[in-house]
Amino acid sequence: MTKLVEHPAEWNCGIIISDIRKSGEPRIENFELELDGAVEYWGQRYAASSPLRALVTAGWASGDIVVRVEIDCGFSVSCYRCLEETGIAIKGDMRYIFSLRRSETDGEDIGEPDGAEDIIRIDPLNAEIDLAPYIWETMILNLPPRVLCADDCRGLCPVCGTNRGKIECGCTEDDSDPRLEVLKNFK
Repeated sequence: MTKLVEHPAEWNCGIIISDIRKSGEPRIENFELELDGAVEYWGQRYAASSPLRALVTAGWASGDIVVRVEIDCGFSVSCYRCLEETGIAIKGDMRYIFSLRRSETDGEDIGEPDGAEDIIRIDPLNAEIDLAPYIWETMILNLPPRVLCADDCRGLCPVCGTNRGKIECGCTEDDSDPRLEVLKNFK
């Protein structure tokens, strides 16, 4: 049984706030992160077949820090129709805005996102932004809900369970519900 990974506890990936130049030149960091197990999401298990590569670009904009996270990773997952293992590659990106300023309503919401503007408030005394939860979120949100081994995958036979893409079983599908047989003679 493959171990499940539920959060990025072991990832050490952050960006030092003072390394982000206010001149407008973005700070770029590359991270190669290991997933030491499978991720369960959408009711499926996604086992990493390659390290998760994250490209992080951070820069100042109007007094806030704008961070773009781009991810690239390979996974192995069961086909939605025939249950055969198939490989997929995911790529995606998300943008996050971090503010070092205190909220105008009260100063106690540091670390909580401001729902109206999607600004993540962080403590101005922090020297570093921990990017692990944001890289994790970008990865999770880019996992496909259903994976097919091929667009024309025929799936499993509902009668005998044979993979219809490999073997033609010869079973006939009787779609009728026996409780409704009496209605066939009704006119």
